[in-house]
Amino acid sequence: MAVLFVLIGLISGILGAMGLGGGTILIPLLSLISIAQKNAQVINVFSFIVMSFFVLGFNIKSGLTQVFPAIIFSIFGIISAILTSLLVKDINNSTLKIMFGIFLLIIAVFEIFSFLSKYKSR
Repeated sequence: MAVLFVLIGLISGILGAMGLGGGTILIPLLSLISIAQKNAQVINVFSFIVMSFFVLGFNIKSGLTQVFPAIIFSIFGIISAILTSLLVKDINNSTLKIMFGIFLLIIAVFEIFSFLSKYKSR
């Protein structure tokens, strides 16, 4: 089981470092190995916080990050995360799975349309 955790961590870390949202992979993979949705989301948030410090440090050092917008996004991200965590605490795991699945479908549809519009403009 530990090897599986390492593999899942590596995959989500690589995607997260690329800015693709490691949680998009991490949460479904953790759910597939029978970890409850709420626990998978907590694991995702914890790993995101740890990874983001390292990635942010590398990006600032490389000059790839504009610090002021990052601070503004972070402040409002923290506020919305606190408010959302207060709302989500009373939602059961199956409802969270459905909500997360709908979120992934919406993202997939946007990505498909974005790809198609770029492909047609060539």
